[in-house]
Amino acid sequence: MSHELDIFLPARDSLRISQDERETVIRSCREITSYSKKCIFSLHRHVEKEAVYNEIKDYLKIIKDHLIQIDKIYKNENYSLRGSISGAIEELIEFFTFGFYKYHRKLLRYELFIYLIDNLIEGSLDYVAGIIIGKENLEEFDEIDTSNPHFYVDVIDKADYIMGLFDCSGEIMRMVISESTNTDGMIKNTQTLIDYDFMKKLYEHYITLQTYYPGVSIYNGIFDNSINSKGNNSFKKKLQVFQSSINKIENTLIDNLISDKETL
Repeated sequence: MSHELDIFLPARDSLRISQDERETVIRSCREITSYSKKCIFSLHRHVEKEAVYNEIKDYLKIIKDHLIQIDKIYKNENYSLRGSISGAIEELIEFFTFGFYKYHRKLLRYELFIYLIDNLIEGSLDYVAGIIIGKENLEEFDEIDTSNPHFYVDVIDKADYIMGLFDCSGEIMRMVISESTNTDGMIKNTQTLIDYDFMKKLYEHYITLQTYYPGVSIYNGIFDNSINSKGNNSFKKKLQVFQSSINKIENTLIDNLISDKETL
């Protein structure tokens, strides 16, 4: 009986706690993924900015609650859950970076993304949603100190940011193609070209990363330099998709130029 009390029952209880934590994290990650996708859908809608702002603010409240839940469990150094978390974080980064680019035509840097997540956790829903869609003063935002966030940033890694930004490029491509011709049928070559230049520069940074690290591998949010690994293959595939997105924008520019010629 002493062995049962001293070893087996505590081990059973520990396993139950770990299983409950894992299930909680998985459920929260599903919700973060789902509501991040809903935010991206809202950003693609051709509606008034205020409507997008209100929708995103409602979704951010739900995302915030689940981030806090994950953070509490991950703070217990339960690093075996990293693989379950990274996918949801990538989707969240995709939403933030895409929304920021759409309304500012700038890249949301990793440090500023962490700063926004920190503010989200602290309860500044209006502020975070306002920054994403351009209601807040961007000049003041650029000068904010991002060196000491309160949020436990280990749950979000720079490797997640790299992969989430990959996916953001696809959303930018869809937006560019959709907005290349406005509702009046007027072709917007200038803005399309600006977006194209941004995509090209971002792609070149990824190529530079691959040049320095030929085996660059990111799997379950962990950065490595291991050729032919799962993470390396995933990086290569995302790079191919990125190139395909750039090609689609190039084709859109060519089509627009041909249409201009025909109109003249």
